[in-house]
Amino acid sequence: MRLHGKVALVTGAGRGIGAAIARKMAQEGARVILVSRSLDQLLEQKRAIEAAEHPPAVAVMADVSQLPSVREMVETAVARTGGIDILVNAAGISVAGASETLAVEDWHRCLATNLDGTFFCCQTVGAHMIARGKGGKIINITSLVAHAAIPERAAYAASKGGVKQLSQNLAVEWARHGIQVNTISPGFILTEIVRDYIARGIHRPERLTARIPAGRMGEAEDVAGPAVFFASDESNYVTGTTLMVDGGWMANGYI
Repeated sequence: MRLHGKVALVTGAGRGIGAAIARKMAQEGARVILVSRSLDQLLEQKRAIEAAEHPPAVAVMADVSQLPSVREMVETAVARTGGIDILVNAAGISVAGASETLAVEDWHRCLATNLDGTFFCCQTVGAHMIARGKGGKIINITSLVAHAAIPERAAYAASKGGVKQLSQNLAVEWARHGIQVNTISPGFILTEIVRDYIARGIHRPERLTARIPAGRMGEAEDVAGPAVFFASDESNYVTGTTLMVDGGWMANGYI
């Protein structure tokens, strides 16, 4: 119960990594605010959390790429729970395609959700945390493409690299307010997006697994434990840090 009595707002909580983090934080005693654009997915996660007899979750629909939607979402969350102690920015999309033919609409859509959305949520929740005066924890989900190039991922890499550097900047700026800002960079995690890429032949599992020292691709739950650490008091002197959760993919120099 490392998060007992805390309120955690998790974007992208309808599925994948965001949903796994939300469930784990509820298991650790947090009251979770589930945020997504899909009401059906939110209600499914809310039922799962409450069926496990964890603190009751709050479901709030929002489009993180739109600042007015983010502000309304945070106002609703604060009104329902009294305040936000933890923010997890897990909402994100991926765009794959050759850079020379990448549609400008796809470029803007990817950066709007992944980078703008992360900033809007950090800015709005961060202002709430500062005004409240109780500090807070912000965990932003990046990707291994923030550290290493993967062909045909220009928009995704730019957005996630931006999230990594944004997080470092906020960590330095807000440390005096008792707010720790850290990032998690997952490797190849078997989310719905990755499974779709595998089905379409964009990812080849055998090639990916061959480079992963752990010998397998990750599950969404593999990211949840590190997120709880960053959200807990155990990380009070950790800020501006990126944790790779990739089974050793980045460390592996032998191919």
